[in-house]
Amino acid sequence: MLYHSDNVNKIKNRILWVTQKSIEVEENRALKKEELKEKLRTNNLSI
Repeated sequence: MLYHSDNVNKIKNRILWVTQKSIEVEENRALKKEELKEKLRTNNLSI
């Protein structure tokens, strides 16, 4: 099935947006995990 070029651009932009948001979520998750590890590490050292 062929789509009109405007629809194709909308679909591509939506896919790019979803991909970008997914990457941001993963990066934030990894950052929070590292922050938690560092916090636990410093708490263990102070005990």
